[in-house]
Parts: sequence; C-alpha cells; structure tokens
Amino acid sequence: PGHVQIFKHGLKSYRDLPVKLAEFGNVHRYEPSGALHGLMRVRGFTQDDAHIFCTEEQLAAECLRINDLILSTYADFGFDEISVKLSTRPDKRVGTDEAWDHAEAIMSNVLETIRTRSG
Repeated sequence: PGHVQIFKHGLKSYRDLPVKLAEFGNVHRYEPSGALHGLMRVRGFTQDDAHIFCTEEQLAAECLRINDLILSTYADFGFDEISVKLSTRPDKRVGTDEAWDHAEAIMSNVLETIRTRSG
C-alpha cells in the first residue's frame, strides 16, 4: 500500500512508466500466546517489498525482466538448478476472472520464454 500512495502522489504521464519502487520495511505483528515458533512465526522482521507500475503494453516485458533478474541473482549465488512454477488464482481473490485469465496467460508465456531459453 505504501508504494501505491507514493505512486499516486503528483501527476504522472504514461511516458514516466514503468516506475519501479522497492524497500526493506520493518513488519511487526501481534501473535497470540503460543503462536510463536522459532523463525516460523515471529513478532517482527524485515521484509523486502517491490512494485512495478507499468502500462498494459509493458507488462509482459517487465515480468520477463524481473524474472531474469531473480534468476541471475540465484546464479550469482551458485544456484544453477532452479525450478520455476506458475501459481494460478486462489479460491479467495480480488479481481475479475477475465483479469486473472489475462494475467495468468502473460505469466504462462513469460515462463515458457524462460524455459525455452534455458533449454
């Protein structure tokens, strides 16, 4: 939500897109007694968060670009055998089925491009 507020501040033009925002944020939550389990459920942690605001026409290229960045980072740390899977719409979701169909098709094409390039 913070990145949306930042993006909404001031006038924007489609020529400014894509806009990419990232941060490391401190997250705190209240957990009932007995719910904390080592590192699985903690009261506070630092979480990375990133958003890309782009046009519909830029969507596939931006999805491919961020996936390439992630895979490149994995390779830099010596992770060579990476399994990538497509997650589809959950039972509880926001948005229309048409929007989900469109997003899933884009991500499926991006994943196929990645698989084709890596052999």
